[in-house]
Amino acid sequence: MDIDESLDSQASGLIDSQLENETPNLVFPESLLGATKALKVAELIKLLQILHSQLKELDQNVEKESLQVVTKELVHKQIMKNTNKTVKAIAACCLADIIRLHAPACPYSVDVLRTVFMFFVDQLSNFGTESPNFQYHFYLLENLQSVKTFLLLNEIENADELVLPMIEDFFRAAEKDALARNVELCMTDVLIQLIDDVGVLGPELTELILEQFEKHEKGSDNPAYLMALDICYACPNALQRRVCQYFSDILLSVSNTSEDSTEGFEDVKKAHNLIRKINAASPDLLLNVLPLLQEEMKFDHLSIRQLATETMGEMFADQASNVADKYPAIWKTWLGRRNDKSSALRVRWLEMCVDIYKTHPESIAELTECFKDKLADPDDKVRATICKILGEIVTERDVKSFEKPFLELIAERAKDKKSSVRTEAMNTIGLIYNNSYDRIQVNDKGAISKVGWIPDYLFSFVYLGDESVTMGLENTLLNHILPENENDAERTERLVTVYDSLQPKQRLAFTALIRRQKLFNENMHDYIKRCENALNNTNLSEHEVATSDEFMKYMTTRFADKARTLNALRSFLNSESERDVKTLKSAIDLDCNYKQVIAAKKKLLSNLNEDQTAIVDIFVALLNRACPLLLNKSNVSHLLKLTKSARGRRHTVSSQRAVAAQNILKEMSITYPSMYTSNMNDIINDIMSDNDSTADDSLKILSEISKSNKNEMTFADNVIERLTDYITNGSAQQAKYASIALANMKNAGLILADLASRLSDELLMGASNLLVNLTTLSQFALYSCELIHPTIDSIIRFIDKNLLATKTRQFFEGNPEWCTYDELPELSQQKLVGVSLLVNYLTACRDTIEPEEYIVSNIFTILWSLLDTTCESAIADKINAAETSHLRLGGTQSIVKLTQYAKYLNELTVPNFEKLSYTLQDTCYYVRQEFAETLMKGLQTKEIHSRYYSLLFICAHEPEASLLKQVKSFIQKRLTTMVVRSGESSVLDSSLVRLIHLLAHHPDFTEAVEDLVVFAQYLKFYLSCVATANNVSFLYHIVQKIKLSKDMITEELSKNSYVLSDLAALLIRTKSKEASWPLNAYEGHVSLQSKLYRTLPAGAVQAETIKKNYLPKEFIELYEEEQKHKPGEKRSRFSSSVSNKKVKV
Repeated sequence: MDIDESLDSQASGLIDSQLENETPNLVFPESLLGATKALKVAELIKLLQILHSQLKELDQNVEKESLQVVTKELVHKQIMKNTNKTVKAIAACCLADIIRLHAPACPYSVDVLRTVFMFFVDQLSNFGTESPNFQYHFYLLENLQSVKTFLLLNEIENADELVLPMIEDFFRAAEKDALARNVELCMTDVLIQLIDDVGVLGPELTELILEQFEKHEKGSDNPAYLMALDICYACPNALQRRVCQYFSDILLSVSNTSEDSTEGFEDVKKAHNLIRKINAASPDLLLNVLPLLQEEMKFDHLSIRQLATETMGEMFADQASNVADKYPAIWKTWLGRRNDKSSALRVRWLEMCVDIYKTHPESIAELTECFKDKLADPDDKVRATICKILGEIVTERDVKSFEKPFLELIAERAKDKKSSVRTEAMNTIGLIYNNSYDRIQVNDKGAISKVGWIPDYLFSFVYLGDESVTMGLENTLLNHILPENENDAERTERLVTVYDSLQPKQRLAFTALIRRQKLFNENMHDYIKRCENALNNTNLSEHEVATSDEFMKYMTTRFADKARTLNALRSFLNSESERDVKTLKSAIDLDCNYKQVIAAKKKLLSNLNEDQTAIVDIFVALLNRACPLLLNKSNVSHLLKLTKSARGRRHTVSSQRAVAAQNILKEMSITYPSMYTSNMNDIINDIMSDNDSTADDSLKILSEISKSNKNEMTFADNVIERLTDYITNGSAQQAKYASIALANMKNAGLILADLASRLSDELLMGASNLLVNLTTLSQFALYSCELIHPTIDSIIRFIDKNLLATKTRQFFEGNPEWCTYDELPELSQQKLVGVSLLVNYLTACRDTIEPEEYIVSNIFTILWSLLDTTCESAIADKINAAETSHLRLGGTQSIVKLTQYAKYLNELTVPNFEKLSYTLQDTCYYVRQEFAETLMKGLQTKEIHSRYYSLLFICAHEPEASLLKQVKSFIQKRLTTMVVRSGESSVLDSSLVRLIHLLAHHPDFTEAVEDLVVFAQYLKFYLSCVATANNVSFLYHIVQKIKLSKDMITEELSKNSYVLSDLAALLIRTKSKEASWPLNAYEGHVSLQSKLYRTLPAGAVQAETIKKNYLPKEFIELYEEEQKHKPGEKRSRFSSSVSNKKVKV
């Protein structure tokens, strides 16, 4: 055959010859090697092309002898080592067909076969490069893949070394993403054959496959990554052992390293990252790897332990994964990491639980039990984290997945001793409530039962008296319970819903919080004035600067971080930014609506974030308290609508919320009466209506508004007539509110003069309207005292000689010591209102010329006389004992209130002050409790003088443990809030002098041992509340100072003070010894109260008193005996003496 003959004619000739013969033969007489010398390249290529076209058309039933020549020539070095790439490419295709046609036998020896495969590998390395021989390379690849030629490698030793370069080339070519998909598929199938059928899976191939996971993320469309994935899916069993070995070598290399060692840790981190990626794409590969991670979670090396825990946590959290079900032992080990000795790992464990909780509902029950355990973790960071992650979970899932007891456990953390935990817990329960509010709002009983209690629980924190807790409460209220909502109607309805869910005690807390915010709002307005003053005056005097600084210090007393708060206030003032001052003023303006307040607040914080970033979080707390957000003028009209929308007899949710709305309106009228300005017409219309219920509510609101607009409001004649009608024909309550409104209107002195005169003339015992008249006059006296001036003498005579002199014979069975005001007989109510009238008159006249001194004296005489009638005498005289309790309490409270005014201070003599103290030992518990609370409230708000601290220690023998605990807690908290300069003492320290003077003048005091044991309890109570290592030297000094002085009130009672001084000194020494406090000499100068003690002349008299011990010898012996037995006895003889001694009260 002519070598130049066309390929088509040769192929057709081949086919014709095969049709003539039953067994096909290869018809290729030409030699590929040439007779004497090698063929030229062009000739060789043509011959190879002819051979290739013939071979690819043949099937395995070809006559094998016809193949012998070409089979031998194709492996000749002239062919296999030819320098021409096309020659090699076509020859490789022919060789592949030769092997195909001989299958399953192999026409070559093992050595030749090795050479052939090396030749194949060399040709297959050309993928991924531009080559004119691509068709031959692909034919070769496809042929080898379809025939599974690579199975012959099983006959060759070290086959891995032979094919590894090809495998590397395959991945390298695929990585470039330039191959056709069918090429990639063929490559993949070849690799799968090599792994599954040949067993080619050395470390290098394993690393090559895993390298693709390292380079690419799940979801990548890179062909090399997809190739690796297909291999993993097809050969999991073969790969598992090799993958395990790969990771074992890395992970176990650090198993014995110390916790501080970092050797090999970076490699381990990379390995863990690779494991995560493999798990995301082909988790079956990790069958034997995950037990290694389980062991790592038990390593002593913290970093390794944490890394393993994090890796497993991510695997468990994978939504498409079921690792926890497949490996229950590993899941159990991972859950055990919640109790790891490292708090940092426990925190990290909790953080990983969030995604697991969200993606695997089947794990919720187990995780919830773990969460319960972690809520009581000893480390505050862990407790804070669990509270935080529960907040993250609840934003994604319905609260139905939480049981109420679990929610209550979270809520308990809001009272944690650590601020960080409290903050996160409050935030979380706030989020829970916020997420459930829509169901609560439509009265879903399940939601109400499960989370409706949260606002009530939060408001109970007000009673803790902890500033950081209160700040957290305010933040939670504004962020979650009553969050930002510019829809006034929706926001108001939510406010009512929240308020309606509160118990009575928590409603009082709501009121207290609102009033506290109102007070701080006023403080902030004062602060703004100081800022404006600093803006307008460049040269402030030292006094002005000092006054401003003192005021800012006062403002910080209500915040947890006083130092930072003070720095923030100073920084804002010193910045002298007119823009920010105006914005702050708008943010706290009670006349601004909700949208305006919110906008101003955001604007200010944005400005500060640009200029003074460090003070932003402090100003968030300041604005939370000062801005009118919880209650705003925008609420008023919607609250009024709610109060009217559900009035009726039938008790429904709507009617219940209407009552709640009315209560909020009442509180707003007291705290923020100015917010009602735009709603005055609605209020007046309600009063003028025939609906008594609506009118009564609006009447109270009007009375509060009138107080804040004294002498400014004017009423139409018909309104005045209607208000007057309430006074003459209404109830005492209606008369009270109507008279307040009238007394505060413009020109009240002229308009009401005749009415006041007539009411005074009608003060007659037995008159049906006596209580109403007294109520009206009482309000006139307070708000328009000029109406009472003309008739005050006759009013005093009537109250003193007629009203109070009349004995109340009406009482309940047994004549109890106490009942509520509403349960008192009308005559008793008349007496209490009559006394209130006199007190109101003096209150109103505190800054006026009137009244004359004799009037003041007469009224105080009446008030002091009220303290003399005890329950015992009332019961003996068969008059109402509860009435006398109310009168004693009212008289005491009134005296404390009135003597705060400079005009009446002279009425509070030292003996009279001592008389007040006896009220704290009244036989009636309610009198003691109410008076103690009056003192505590007044001292806290600084409305009464610090002298009254000493009275609280008279509660030392209080039989009701709850009241005693309340008093002690109050004193200790006040002590922590007092700012005492270095070298100075607090008012509580100095109150020891007044306490000793009180006790020295106590009617029950004697020097008898039994009485001294009793009186020692007062001093012990004082020391338990006040004494510290810092002030004990001062306390010891002042009791010694008393021995150098004489009693200024009753000199003959000076010895009583000396006895008590020695007793106090003895107790101080004992307490110092027990607490290991140093009792050093006090170096400061101390002056005792001049009205109580005067220093004795220096010399012999002082030396004698200071040297002498005035305690009886018998008492000292008893005390020393008690101290000997104290460590070994739960109840000593001295304590028994105290408890068995009946205290006269």
